[in-house]
Amino acid sequence: MRDATLSRWKTPGVWLLGLLALGLVLSHKTRLDEPNLYALQAEAWLQGRMDVPQGPHDLALHGGKAWVPFPPFPSVLLLPIVAVTGPERAPVRAVAVLLALLAGWSLWRLLTRLELPPPERAWLAAAFLLGTGFWSCVLWSGGVWFFAHVVATTCLVLAVTEALGRGRAVLVGLLAGSAFLSRQLAVYSLLFLLVVLWRRAEESGRRRQVLQVFGGLFGFGLCALAYLAFNAARFEGPFDTGYAYIPLGDYLQARVEKYGLFHPAYLPFNFITMFLEGPHFIFSAPRQLQPVAVDGIGTSLTIASPFLFVALAARGSGTAVPVRAAWASVLLALTHMLLYYNNGFVQLNAHRFALDFLPVLMVLVALGAKRLPADRWKPLVAWAVGLNFFVLAVFPYLSRALRRL
Repeated sequence: MRDATLSRWKTPGVWLLGLLALGLVLSHKTRLDEPNLYALQAEAWLQGRMDVPQGPHDLALHGGKAWVPFPPFPSVLLLPIVAVTGPERAPVRAVAVLLALLAGWSLWRLLTRLELPPPERAWLAAAFLLGTGFWSCVLWSGGVWFFAHVVATTCLVLAVTEALGRGRAVLVGLLAGSAFLSRQLAVYSLLFLLVVLWRRAEESGRRRQVLQVFGGLFGFGLCALAYLAFNAARFEGPFDTGYAYIPLGDYLQARVEKYGLFHPAYLPFNFITMFLEGPHFIFSAPRQLQPVAVDGIGTSLTIASPFLFVALAARGSGTAVPVRAAWASVLLALTHMLLYYNNGFVQLNAHRFALDFLPVLMVLVALGAKRLPADRWKPLVAWAVGLNFFVLAVFPYLSRALRRL
């Protein structure tokens, strides 16, 4: 018994997951100094109104009032908590940590269904939690963008696990819809989920397949209709999200004034930062010797999360996974975000917007990992976790120490 216990503690994945706990402790002060807009939205609902007090940035200013323009599901989650604590004392980060644990548990179940051995499951779970932008979103979940990504990513992981597991179509649709009500680009994952439901019902006949797809669309449609009604009640129509009413500054304002929210002109910048750029360390003047900060442009997937490219080795033969549909969902979301005026700013490492397709991509990563020798992809996981740990947990302390020199 003692040897078995020691063997479990020697598992690399256990040590990597322990690194998350250490990183959370070291990074306790790494957060945005801003009120959480979702908590303010929840408070407004409790007071019988939709607009919120003016003040924090990222609000939409329309009709002489301030509005939270972001999709509303994170506010729904916080509603009972805010009713007890109020918006200022709402433990948003604690909720984000619980959601991260739920996402990790669900991912473990998903990897089990994909028939990965326990050590490989631990490595890939650690890669997801620690080697992507998910970690920083949990750390900074006091901010509205980051909490939205934690909620959306968790809902998508649950949706993918359910689709490849028990396959309850309405629940899959509701989970995907909840992700969409947190981050709109989650809509592209619906394609993959519907194809999974269709394929898994093949042996039951065409009628069952149609019912499964209809159930998924029904669950998602309820959420989509709620979002459209929410928009219509606040702005100029159901398809007016309010994003155009957010006051911008600096280069973002210059971009939108010339090209709008979406335009091919954004493609070079977004492609380079998504696939080519390394971390941006800022050095202090006048000697430019002490690294004092990391700017908010972020680090490309190639540098920050190279294990994601293991997905290129994925094959769907002999599995219930429609690989082509998975790639279609990922590439549609990727194309959409490459044409957007903002690349995910603020993000110190990894790429925050990649979380919009990460749960589906992790299925492909898992299939690729099954085909490749472990010594070809596990070092990529270790690199991703190590770089994330350095930037998020070590560098702030190192920077403060070097400033005294």
